[in-house]
Amino acid sequence: MTFNFALSVPADKAAEVEAMIATHAQWMRETHSLEADGKIHLVDYHVAKSEELKNLLDPTEGTTGNILYSINEVYVQPDGIDQHMAQGMQWEHFEAFAGTIMQYGKVLIGGGTVIHSMT
Repeated sequence: MTFNFALSVPADKAAEVEAMIATHAQWMRETHSLEADGKIHLVDYHVAKSEELKNLLDPTEGTTGNILYSINEVYVQPDGIDQHMAQGMQWEHFEAFAGTIMQYGKVLIGGGTVIHSMT
């Protein structure tokens, strides 16, 4: 099971959003693990960032002024997402993080199924 969030953020709001993402990443490190060690077990967690291009096929056309973020979580077991949400509801920054996702999210996949992987 997976969460995948794609955000489009105006450049002048990027520092604020990155601070929230950094808070989420720290919480993920504290409560999740890539090892079966009693924490919520992940296959992968990563966040990617890029300037949004006006034309992906012709980068010489420049950028839109937005920063794109992709937040990706893949769980070993289907109930990993339930565990994640149960822990998340107790996280002190949950509402602020969810608000950021809802405000800037363009693609929000919650509880998705991985249909291709190289792992």
